[in-house]
Amino acid sequence: MSRIITVDPVNRIEGHLKIQVEVENGKVVNAWTSGTLFRGLENILRGRKSEDAVLITQRACGVCPIPYSVASSKAIEDAYGIEIPDNARVIRNLIQAFQFLNSHILHFYHLVALDYVDPAAVAEYKGSDPELLDLKSLIAAGDTAPFTPRWDNDFRLPTDLNILATKHYIDAIHIYKRCNEAIALLGGKFPHAVGIVPGGATVKVTPTLVTELVGYAKELKDFCDNTYVPDVLAIAPYYQDYGHIGVGPGNFLAYGMLEGADRDPYNSILPRGVIFDGDINNVQELDPAGFSEHVAYSYYEDGNPRHPSEGETQPNFTGVPADPRDGGKYSWLKAPRLNGKPMEVGPLARMLVRQDAGLLDLAAKLKIGPSVLARIAARALEAQLIADHIPEMIAELKPDGKVACAQYEPTSGRGVGLDEAPRGAIGHWIEAEGGRIANYQMIIPTTWNAGPRDAMGQPGPYEQALIGTEVKDPERPIELTRIIRSFDPCIACAVHVVDLEKEKIAAKFQVGC
Repeated sequence: MSRIITVDPVNRIEGHLKIQVEVENGKVVNAWTSGTLFRGLENILRGRKSEDAVLITQRACGVCPIPYSVASSKAIEDAYGIEIPDNARVIRNLIQAFQFLNSHILHFYHLVALDYVDPAAVAEYKGSDPELLDLKSLIAAGDTAPFTPRWDNDFRLPTDLNILATKHYIDAIHIYKRCNEAIALLGGKFPHAVGIVPGGATVKVTPTLVTELVGYAKELKDFCDNTYVPDVLAIAPYYQDYGHIGVGPGNFLAYGMLEGADRDPYNSILPRGVIFDGDINNVQELDPAGFSEHVAYSYYEDGNPRHPSEGETQPNFTGVPADPRDGGKYSWLKAPRLNGKPMEVGPLARMLVRQDAGLLDLAAKLKIGPSVLARIAARALEAQLIADHIPEMIAELKPDGKVACAQYEPTSGRGVGLDEAPRGAIGHWIEAEGGRIANYQMIIPTTWNAGPRDAMGQPGPYEQALIGTEVKDPERPIELTRIIRSFDPCIACAVHVVDLEKEKIAAKFQVGC
């Protein structure tokens, strides 16, 4: 006999995500992931000046807003035929690089590590580190709220490794701050930077700025090389079974980022490409004409699947199903597809498309495939890769060089901006009329990964990753949340507004221009 397990909300992620699985004989046989809030930014943007999209879309997220400013600027530049100076390309690359380090370090140490590391082991600490002693005193007083697990976790690490990883949890807070400072130097502030604009960037490149960036680069490279990656490699062998759990659809998508002077996304540090049907050594070119968004199981007006350039955002909340097996709409996320296939996006997708030797060698050594462990490892190795390339990017900067294009006249046109966010592929599509937005659509990483079933009934990537998982204790289904957190969800990016009391979309409102 089967039963439904509901985890609502999944904690230690951005935003509000509900997962439900059907378990039969101790194994997940079906799964549903629900974004429980409505995102209305596309409707808010309609009628506004096209340049407003750069600032407004960043409000989708306070953790990784930079990719929104890049994707929206690219979309506007595409619509208006704008070419940015090379200095601007480098500045954008650097802001994105620091943003990725910021997000990846935050994810591992402060969101996902507590699934594997037991900070309570610090009660056995006998050293003199003041921060660990402070934590030890909290544990002695019974004040462990920041570290108390939702369930009794499957902790496997020896005491000394638990203590070391907990120390690095604290160190990572300081490093996270340093990433934010570097972003603010280039982007004016963080979060929600103002330094990326259609036509280029706003910061003036000076010798002093370059010197400061070099200092940040050295510090972050040192942390990635000597703390972050070693921690992942030290913890991984104790959880090697997770190298075969949470596999997903086997289809991977990356738009590419950190472009070189040739502006070719296929020649970027993290290149563009797609992988289908688990054939991880067969990287193909991307045909954007194959995109479609499905709403058969999403809280939007029904219609045929649409390309995002022709997308609509017409909410239609039909209620929360009493039992997900009954069918019908169950999520505020749409279901994007490429050539009719659900696609996994994120660090694992990018590193597989890159055919990164470090990741492939590690996977062979640990005998793991695309999985929970592979996602965590790919994120760490990607952070190290980016940190390695930041000094080269800094060296490309030309002090006092041009950072923005000549003045342009907003007109009419259609454009697309494809880029990468820490959590995966991000795409913005704009239709402008007389310099104002007639239609604007976004497909963000968590929509790709956490989207529901499509018109053909195919589950989304999260759902496919959950199916087949053995659940040892239905009352404490740690396996399920470990799978979900390995993707680093950002439901805050995907959905925004809900009336919790009436279970319907919030009252209509108007945003002044």
